[in-house]
Amino acid sequence: MNENQINEMGQRIADLRRSHKMTQEQLAELLDVSTKHISHVERGCTNLSLNTLIKLCSIFNCTLDYIVFGRENNPILAQLPKTISDIILSNNKEDISRLNRYLQIFSELYDRR
Repeated sequence: MNENQINEMGQRIADLRRSHKMTQEQLAELLDVSTKHISHVERGCTNLSLNTLIKLCSIFNCTLDYIVFGRENNPILAQLPKTISDIILSNNKEDISRLNRYLQIFSELYDRR
């Protein structure tokens, strides 16, 4: 992996952690690594092991393909704008509720055609 990919992967991990309202300390404890290691991963200084990445995917209910490459392997989600799929994957109840309201409005407007 090149430096840019490592940075982007770290950013995705940080974004997922924050969207789940989790601290670096909490994530480190769940992954059985140090808080310093999580900090280094999120800043793109180092990587997580494959076993730890798999555990991370389980915690955040996401795919390894998303963490490593930023791609969602769900063909339907892959067709959506990245912002929308990020909201869906974030598990942030407030953002998902807001997206749902927008979709309800769209559905009502669509039905009126």
